[in-house]
Amino acid sequence: MVSSEDDQPDALNYCLEGTKRNLVCWGHEYLRCLAGQIGNQYDDRIKKNESVDDILGLVDQIVPEFINHNEEGEAVDLMMEVERLNKLADFCNNNNYERVCTYLLACSDYAADTEELTQTLRTVYGVYRKFDKFPDALRVAQKMNDMALINELMSDCKDKLTLKQMAFMLGRQRNPYTTTDDEITRIVSNEKLSEHYKSLARELNVVEPKHPDQIFKTHLEDKRYKFGAAGIDSAKKNLAITYVNAFVNAGFGSDLLIRNTEASEDWVFKTKEDG
Repeated sequence: MVSSEDDQPDALNYCLEGTKRNLVCWGHEYLRCLAGQIGNQYDDRIKKNESVDDILGLVDQIVPEFINHNEEGEAVDLMMEVERLNKLADFCNNNNYERVCTYLLACSDYAADTEELTQTLRTVYGVYRKFDKFPDALRVAQKMNDMALINELMSDCKDKLTLKQMAFMLGRQRNPYTTTDDEITRIVSNEKLSEHYKSLARELNVVEPKHPDQIFKTHLEDKRYKFGAAGIDSAKKNLAITYVNAFVNAGFGSDLLIRNTEASEDWVFKTKEDG
């Protein structure tokens, strides 16, 4: 019966003719077979305007079993096929909600239309709200560009540190938000972004600028094959050094290449011929 053809819902028909109880005791492969046949049968009944209540009753038994046995993907697929994503949060717990949301977010990239995309993202938002994961819920609300949900999250969050983290997220995406808290307002408007960045650099002890040679570890290179002591001055090499210097020292306000006044030759003047 499990090995029957996909277009022949024998397992589902026999199940519906029976007691429709204790499906779990038949084994995991049996449940997977039922899940596949339920999706096809649901579509057929919807097209014929027939009742699907008996099928949805089976879904309520199958989904918890999938989720409790690390088959979140199978559970989400089944709920999407029977158009019951809004009920998915009822089956989530602290051990599996992250995997469920990660799979749903991945599925949202392949949504067939805007309505399906919105429903998927709202389901993820609801799951995150259920477990008070405000930053994650805010990330989903920003993806939907729903200012009502964003304002709701900022109002409901009572933890000061979490609220600041969310304010930084709003500032990063340029989402407008108005509040009477002056500190949150400054964070959202990115007024102190540079100061916060340098403060973090001091805590990480990375304030001192680095020369590109420290990144390339040129002191470990074999010097024997270079022509002369200075080696070949390549335009591509100079370009690479400039990019590395920019990215490594970005945000610190100083570096050892462009702003180095002690260098014998100005770097910009030296490389200006190469564009």
